[in-house]
Amino acid sequence: MKRLLTIFLSVVIALRVPFITLFAEEEEKGSGEKTAESGQESGSSSNGEDYSDTAYWTALCTSGETLTAKQKNQCMAFMQAQTDVTSDLNARIKNIEAKRAEIAQNILVYASQVREYQAQAASLNGEIADLNSQIAVSEKKIETMEAKIEENQEEIEAAEDKIKDRMVIQQRTMRLNQYLDILMGARTFDDFVRIANGLNDITNYDTRTMEDLAEKIDQLNADIAEVEEEKERQSQQKEQVVSKQNEYLSLMYQAQLVEQELQNQTAELEAEGNRYAAQIDQIQALMAEISEKLNEVSASPGWTYPVPGLRVNEFAGTWHYGSGGVHLGADFSGPAGSAVVAAGNGVILHSADGCTSGGLGNGCGANIGGSWGGGNQAYLLAKINGGLYAIKYLHMQPGTVVAKGTIIMAGESIGRVGSTGNSSGPHCHIEVFYLGDAANFSKYAQTWDGDLAFGCGWGSAGLGRLCENGVGAPCRVKPESVFGG
Repeated sequence: MKRLLTIFLSVVIALRVPFITLFAEEEEKGSGEKTAESGQESGSSSNGEDYSDTAYWTALCTSGETLTAKQKNQCMAFMQAQTDVTSDLNARIKNIEAKRAEIAQNILVYASQVREYQAQAASLNGEIADLNSQIAVSEKKIETMEAKIEENQEEIEAAEDKIKDRMVIQQRTMRLNQYLDILMGARTFDDFVRIANGLNDITNYDTRTMEDLAEKIDQLNADIAEVEEEKERQSQQKEQVVSKQNEYLSLMYQAQLVEQELQNQTAELEAEGNRYAAQIDQIQALMAEISEKLNEVSASPGWTYPVPGLRVNEFAGTWHYGSGGVHLGADFSGPAGSAVVAAGNGVILHSADGCTSGGLGNGCGANIGGSWGGGNQAYLLAKINGGLYAIKYLHMQPGTVVAKGTIIMAGESIGRVGSTGNSSGPHCHIEVFYLGDAANFSKYAQTWDGDLAFGCGWGSAGLGRLCENGVGAPCRVKPESVFGG
């Protein structure tokens, strides 16, 4: 019996599944970016990152925190690496890839679904966290019960040794008539009764010891069965975690694919959606009315940083997104409500304010007389040094955009950072156009034809008029070249 129990317990302990899942407890990491080290393990990917620490990468990519563009790319690469070892996830990704052409063709439909994908992913992330908490509690319970099993095993072994020792002694000293010999050795009846009672006490003690041993064995077996049941529940929970993880990652992959495809198409959609400002006759008339004031505007001695305290999102890219799509400006990303100011002295040539929402594929802007997807926007015609420039501001908060016809000085408010129109998060998209000599300021304002690209073209055509390539006015100025990073 002892040997069978020992073997069985050893097997139970040996089969114990360690608590290692793709969604282990998040450990504190420094910046949230992990670089590959020499001697990478099999989790390495073609981009040089080491994804063998699945707990770290999963915690980062499912934390619900806002990730940088670089971290998003790392998380997408991590997911791709996981498809090599997870057949279910691999099947999901292949299915999404098969729909890529359909997504590209119906990009606005899919873009409108991205918020739903993100909401589902956030819900799944919460469920995963709950499951991991349950698994942690289960792990502690199993640990406690196994300690109890070990303690009971020791008690059983001690009792077995005790009984075995008594049996050895009895086998060595007793004969068939031993009890009779002892009893017959009594000199008086009182001695006979006393000896008989003593022998009975010994027998009763052995019986109680055996009964106690049997109870401990029964309890041990019950505890072992309970541990096995708990492990089975834990195993099912871990399977649920992996399943939900795969669903989460596939949703995020589809959202990422939609975002990349939308970036590829955005400039062309903008070009098709709106080339000219609405009510241009009214704008020209307004400029004529304030012509004297326009002539009084002095040139700024230099450039004023347009979004104080925020920096250009280098991962969004200027001229091209990281995914390769055309991106004709720079994104100044930061908290919603951050100040947006005039880059120089001038006049608000045109503005559009009325978009109350935003998101991928949201075309608001064209419907209020502005650029497609630009949300709430403003166009500043400015005199800076000796040059005439137009500065385009997009995605601002509703109700904060300065009205067209407003004479404005460098550093004065243009609006507030928002996320209206085709925007996936708070930022101000800024484009800069060089239009020639500053002496043409008043005339240009009064004769502007409403072209929101200021003669520099839209979409991929807009890349044909970059000032940095030696093209004369009108041409596009890289925002970083005048504002810095």
